[in-house]
Amino acid sequence: MKNIKLIFSIFFALALFTSCEDQLNVTNPAALSAENFIFDGDSAEQALLDAYNDMQSRYVMASEPKMIQGLYSDELKHPGSFPHLNQALINNFLTDNFGLTNIFSNHYDIINTATEAIRGTEALDESQIDPERQAQLLAEAHALRAFAYFQLVKTFGGLPITERTVPFDGPEANDEPRQSQEAVYDYILSEIALAEGNIDPSNPISRFTNDAVRVLKASVFLFRGNYPGVENTLQPLIGDYSLVESYGDLWNNDLENSEAIFRVNYTSSDAGDLQTFFTPQGRREVAPTESLVNAFESGDERLNQIVNPNDPNTVYVGKYMNNQFKPYVYRYADVLLMYAEALARRNAPNASDFINEVRNRAGLGDINLTSGNVVPAISQERRIEFFAEGKRWEDVKRLGLAEQVISSKQGITFNSRQVLWPIPQDELDRNGAMSQADQNPGY
Repeated sequence: MKNIKLIFSIFFALALFTSCEDQLNVTNPAALSAENFIFDGDSAEQALLDAYNDMQSRYVMASEPKMIQGLYSDELKHPGSFPHLNQALINNFLTDNFGLTNIFSNHYDIINTATEAIRGTEALDESQIDPERQAQLLAEAHALRAFAYFQLVKTFGGLPITERTVPFDGPEANDEPRQSQEAVYDYILSEIALAEGNIDPSNPISRFTNDAVRVLKASVFLFRGNYPGVENTLQPLIGDYSLVESYGDLWNNDLENSEAIFRVNYTSSDAGDLQTFFTPQGRREVAPTESLVNAFESGDERLNQIVNPNDPNTVYVGKYMNNQFKPYVYRYADVLLMYAEALARRNAPNASDFINEVRNRAGLGDINLTSGNVVPAISQERRIEFFAEGKRWEDVKRLGLAEQVISSKQGITFNSRQVLWPIPQDELDRNGAMSQADQNPGY
């Protein structure tokens, strides 16, 4: 769960600063405490940027969570050969599943790197960093920590909560007890409270912005069933963004567009792997299911992003044809659909306006969204709008559709244990404050 890579990455970054030679003995990083690697505003920002680098991992914002969520639900099949993905397809994870182990540990990499950045940045005084910049960097680090915990709690349930790291606190920092799911959500909201409104307003969309923190907070409220919280949090964003004219325009190289709120900025030298695993240019490890293809309404433009939908042998996800595609963390369509759902839960008469904005962009007609049809309507719209984007299983679980969706897969029998994924055995073995008794039921 812990790592020490930040020390070394910052060490090499500091070598670029000519002024640091009389402040640090950069020839011997092992002789320095971790705190000394953050000694001014620039080194504090470099520490923060390392957490964003962690987000680019294959197991965070690239292929693995998108493949595993799609396979575990009903949107992707597995024509490839990876055993850990086949376990997702048949809804039968083993506790040593390679993908889950790395998803878990790589999100904790973000947590630990952000924690190191927080600890080091908090220790700086006014002679070392401008207080406004210090507050902004700290807010951003708290947002990153909240994001990583949120990504994990949605699928694994309760987690160890830690503000200790190996570089700062020694090997015993590995040992943290598992907290309840409710405690984790409370902690996430406390981290968001430290971030919201405090992030540098000039931040690019490749980093957390104050708007992105709003979307994160609303997403947490959505998963907790706090629909008034969703509505109140998102209302200031309504109208500040707009959907791009064509759904197909979302999947090009440009980082910024009218819909983008937060994206991972892969470059030609630091490309993601979505093309590799989703298209014939690579392995085509996963592909859209017949069930997904059949779920599109007639005339839905979004079906154009499924290539060869009538040929099960060559069908694939066209969204990821560009090998430098920059995955969306948050985009405005998600804001509109979350807002529509929150309004519909209280039967607000304007709830339909926001789901229909998404539908109309896809070439579809209006529907009437009410408290009576909100679950099937929102489930359908989110399934089509976000296919292969790593949201489907979370939505299925949140909307109470897990048994229905898993049972619809040929040869699969629903078991209540499938609602949560297993805590990786590596974590149980490494963490001295956890034991087999901390494993999710049924694993």
